[in-house]
Amino acid sequence: MRTPLPRRFVGCTVLESGRFAPTTAESGSMHEATRGGTDFLPKPPDNRPEAPVEGAARRRWGRPRVLMANEPRAYREGIAAVIGQLRPEVEVKTVEPGDLDSSIERLSPDMVICSKATDALKGGVRVWVELYPDNDALSVAYIGGRRMEYAEIQLSDLLSIVDKAEELAGTN
Repeated sequence: MRTPLPRRFVGCTVLESGRFAPTTAESGSMHEATRGGTDFLPKPPDNRPEAPVEGAARRRWGRPRVLMANEPRAYREGIAAVIGQLRPEVEVKTVEPGDLDSSIERLSPDMVICSKATDALKGGVRVWVELYPDNDALSVAYIGGRRMEYAEIQLSDLLSIVDKAEELAGTN
């Protein structure tokens, strides 16, 4: 079997093989995700007001704040990036799980997503989600004191909970 040789075209590379159909990979920013970049994601408009919204002194620019402190790190950062892109009105911060309590005190989040709930979390945040606590398949959400269980929580579930946290933050 011969070794496939790449052929160069303007802006893309084509690899041919006896077993596979030719494939092209463009090198433009649209395909940055395959190399780990995020430049391909659309940027949200920066149309926040010049001054904070009245009654929202604890949140920067009146934006609801979500604090991410779950494990593993890649999962935490991936979820944070998606929430930030799909809910640009929400401020998303990530911290190490060991820094959760001090971050709750410092940042006053409206919602926390973590792997293990702490007493500071339970007593200081109205909306929080435990993602797979103790490596269990079950995730638990607390929304304004109401407990909800998810056998396999999905991104759409998390976004719905973010939306509910945003609603509750607006009522403060």
